[in-house]
Amino acid sequence: MKLLMLVNPLAGRKQGEKIARRTQGLLKTRGIDVEIGCSRHVRHLSAIAATEVNNGWDGIVALGGDGTVFEVINGMMRGNPDLPIPLGIIPVGSGNSFVRDLAIENRDDAIRKIVAGKTRAVDLGQCDCDDQTIFFINILGFGFVSDVVQRAATYKRWGDLSYIFGVFLETMRLASCRLDFEIDGERFRRDTVFVEICNSTKTGGEMIMAPHARIDDGLLDVVLLKRISRVRLLAALPRIFRGTHLKLQEVETFSGRRMRFQPALTKALTPDGEIAGTTPITVSVLPGKVRVFDS
Repeated sequence: MKLLMLVNPLAGRKQGEKIARRTQGLLKTRGIDVEIGCSRHVRHLSAIAATEVNNGWDGIVALGGDGTVFEVINGMMRGNPDLPIPLGIIPVGSGNSFVRDLAIENRDDAIRKIVAGKTRAVDLGQCDCDDQTIFFINILGFGFVSDVVQRAATYKRWGDLSYIFGVFLETMRLASCRLDFEIDGERFRRDTVFVEICNSTKTGGEMIMAPHARIDDGLLDVVLLKRISRVRLLAALPRIFRGTHLKLQEVETFSGRRMRFQPALTKALTPDGEIAGTTPITVSVLPGKVRVFDS
């Protein structure tokens, strides 16, 4: 088996490339040839994946976090939407949410699944904006959650504290927004704080945003937070780590195959934790679109 490993060198506290070389050696001892491609600028991995998906590899492996997987999948889809080869994921980033649904907790788990050579089909989300099409394998959000990600990016030098700053500052300016949306032909209107469209269960590492989501059920789960006070929001946030936030009266859930969202105000999107695109959006699920290494 010959694999291309696409690497975010900034992952793993800027140890991504070093970790990739070690992983390359481990796979070689198991009879797997691996070539490494490192990101040198924003969206570089996406460009490499778009070209290399057609070049005869037995698979492409993303080494990094959820953002790296996002880049690689979007590149593969742009290069060949038939996705002729499987995807491997070696978690090194800070989030690593999607791989939790593959029972991958660390690099050893990922290597074991790649060496086994077995694959399974999982769903992929497609988001159509006015100016682009974005694919996501984990989660797509807008509203408060996306505002926090954007705000945190301005405090990136503070590391993990950046998200605490983001939550605090966005809570201070918390406001709901009228949202018109449609799921599988049924129309709704709500006053919302945020919307998360989930393919897998977790986000931000261990936050269980959609406890009932399944990566291979042909559906996307929608978690919607309606108007809520600042105090109640802050009190409710820890519940996401247990998945019990769904019991709150301000939380509403849906599931479906095709949906459209049009908030009264334009909102930025965070597909798989990245910042890309704006509302209004049409979202659909591509059942079984991606084959991933999973023994």
